[in-house]
Amino acid sequence: MLRTPRSSTGDRGQSTVEFALILPLLIIGVLLIVQAGHLVLVEIRVEHAAREGARAAAAEPASALTLATDAVARVDPTASVAVDVGARWVTVDVRREVAVIPGLNIGARTATADVTMRREDVGTRVGG
Repeated sequence: MLRTPRSSTGDRGQSTVEFALILPLLIIGVLLIVQAGHLVLVEIRVEHAAREGARAAAAEPASALTLATDAVARVDPTASVAVDVGARWVTVDVRREVAVIPGLNIGARTATADVTMRREDVGTRVGG
């Protein structure tokens, strides 16, 4: 009967130990990628909310704050809204706090977006 010779260096569980050492780093890497995706999603939602709010406010500037707040709340209910109605333009500023590490208040940052649109109730004259 042939026997396979054993290694004299004692490396029987080396692969398991290496995997156990590298597994936490792999998990942290995956979680960082997921969290980065979440931060990008929040940025996109805030930008979209600002566009929706500006569009609603530009259509009816007399009640711009109410319309913009309602439009932003449909997209992102946790965002705060500021509206500036000028003679020809409406600007909507949307802000939202987002935690870099959920559950912990470590690295909280603010996602912001501001959008300016021309008021639709202002007449445009073409050619003088």
